[in-house]
Amino acid sequence: MRIEQYKDMIYACGRCEFCRGFDYNDRCPEIFTQHWESSTARGRMAIARAILEGNLEYSEDLAERIFGCFMCGRCREECKKAAQIDVIEITKAMRQDFVEQGVQIPEAGANMAATVTSSGNIFADPPKEHNRWAKELEFKEGSGTLFYPGCLASHRFKEKTNILVRLLQAAGYRLDFLGDDQKCCGTPYWVTGKMENAKEYAEAYLKKLQSRRVKEIITPCPSCFRAFDEEYPHLLGMEKLPIRIRHTSEVLLEIIDQKKLNFKYPVNKKITYHDPCEIGRYRDIYDPPRAILNSIPGIEFTEMSRNREHAFCCGGGGGCKIMFPDYSQRVADERIRDFVETEAELLTTICPACEMNLTHGFYEADLDTRVLDIAEIMAVSAGLVDSEILESDYFPED
Repeated sequence: MRIEQYKDMIYACGRCEFCRGFDYNDRCPEIFTQHWESSTARGRMAIARAILEGNLEYSEDLAERIFGCFMCGRCREECKKAAQIDVIEITKAMRQDFVEQGVQIPEAGANMAATVTSSGNIFADPPKEHNRWAKELEFKEGSGTLFYPGCLASHRFKEKTNILVRLLQAAGYRLDFLGDDQKCCGTPYWVTGKMENAKEYAEAYLKKLQSRRVKEIITPCPSCFRAFDEEYPHLLGMEKLPIRIRHTSEVLLEIIDQKKLNFKYPVNKKITYHDPCEIGRYRDIYDPPRAILNSIPGIEFTEMSRNREHAFCCGGGGGCKIMFPDYSQRVADERIRDFVETEAELLTTICPACEMNLTHGFYEADLDTRVLDIAEIMAVSAGLVDSEILESDYFPED
């Protein structure tokens, strides 16, 4: 079993309440939606221990507990104060055990992975849909710097992605784009425990990138960023990928710091920021988005009560958006309450998955506002797009 390699960590769990929190609404989105002790990190460690000792077996009855984790990393963050247990890696190992032992995983998760295999993206869209966002943009094949949007940015946020690339190009970045050759990064494989598929996929994709002479990847998606920067090296037995991987948070701050564009048009809005789990708690990227927002003239920046390492998940992670959509929506609704408390006019973030799930939260709450990517705010201030995109009654064409 894959969890055997984490045996020492599993037995180190002393069942303190750091991971679950003393008020279950406050920290863990899984117990917030499922309410059972077994849906906490310490509950999952108890399950893992029972499996290791032969007192419990993997079964479909356990699937909701193991696959219903949003992998937001809050439990792991809190466990830094206690036993230093990497709950995320243990949860991934438990999901892999499900697959390798032939136990049925949630059908929607299996379908998501199969869809990536058959179509190259999580939406089963043809390449022409994947590339529609790039209409009228020019790219430099062989430039060495690949813009990699990922599935959500390509298929659900075409206008946002177009604006982001226009901003990068206006700042002087010479970008390549794979076009019809671009496919999903492979994240659906490892979030559903299909690690053999993941390894084969990573090997093939790395060969594709190297044949394209890619030296650097810029991506707006934290999952894609971590796929190339963390998961691929792990899967392929490398210390690091022979390609530089940058999330747009780093690149956009570089534009600000190096004065690559003139941000002369004020954005007179009260704005707050949502920390995506996969660049926040996973990678400690908290300051760059805030530095960007604080550098744009006119913005009144305010924080949500739960922010940085304490930020509540948007509900879009761990594959839960597809496997458990009702739970995902409830988590988004909770995060939207944090936004409402700030009395901000706009919610910004820097993750397509967060943008999608929080937008759905706004729809559910019938709130008259929008979720914007930080790049859109920058593009307005730089005069690249009209300020109408900031208004609540604006609807993107996509």
